[in-house]
Amino acid sequence: MLAPRLRRGEIIGLASPSCLVTPEWAAPIVSALENMGYAVKLPPNLYARGWGYAASPEQRAADFNALIADPAVRLVFFGGGEGADDLLPLLDYDAARANPKLYLSYSDGTSILNALWANTGIVTYYGQMPGVFPNISRYDLAQFEGSLLDFAGEHVPNTHWRTLTPGTAQGVLTGGYLGNFIFLAATGQIPAPKGGKYVLFLEDHERFNGIEAESALLGRLEQCGIMPHVAGLLFGHYSAPVNADLLNRLRILGEKWRIPVAYCDDFGHGENHAILPIGAPAALDTAACTLRYAWD
Repeated sequence: MLAPRLRRGEIIGLASPSCLVTPEWAAPIVSALENMGYAVKLPPNLYARGWGYAASPEQRAADFNALIADPAVRLVFFGGGEGADDLLPLLDYDAARANPKLYLSYSDGTSILNALWANTGIVTYYGQMPGVFPNISRYDLAQFEGSLLDFAGEHVPNTHWRTLTPGTAQGVLTGGYLGNFIFLAATGQIPAPKGGKYVLFLEDHERFNGIEAESALLGRLEQCGIMPHVAGLLFGHYSAPVNADLLNRLRILGEKWRIPVAYCDDFGHGENHAILPIGAPAALDTAACTLRYAWD
């Protein structure tokens, strides 16, 4: 299910399901989005601190559900942090299904984006957070417009891809931040694909997990039940320079599961914030270094 394209003048709703925010944080983001021609809606609990280090799950979910239910809001935009998993049982999936709209986030937002897609069939979008907009790069802006205003037919790279195991893969695109995705897959919140496979995109960063922890996370990914359903994997930015041990670990994973695997710096916690559509039919070619989408 594709929500309507975003148009200039429409309303973007800002949420904060994963971290505390302040008016000082929001002001330059609102100004940047308004200067781009959009209106911005701030929900009533955006600055709440019910738990001290975060608003309560009920406060965060109330804001998110209010944005879901508001037919004037065409894009719900939120960033990362910790705590998005708290909201999954509290989200109004019926309202989301009845009122399809765009959802954009990254990092900890992985959980909400995938849960919305899994429970409603709505394509959601991974890769950007509100904080990039006051000083958005040319590439990130092109990704925002190409993905949400135009529904791009293929991923546009901004870095050199590294082919780790060559091949082609077709399936439904899903993924995000590695730790969140493992949680979703291990708890059955990523459903088995119907009559096909998944094309995965995953990312993490060395400042969160060193190579030993990253290898352990990939081991958990292999044991959480998702890998038999995976046709191919694209891994995003982890470090600069690229970590050779990570590339070797990803190569081992690809060879073990006999799937094509590639690494790039186009998306993740780095300088580039490409947007990837969760739920889109996708074709990955790790030798040709392409990722294409087959929109109906």
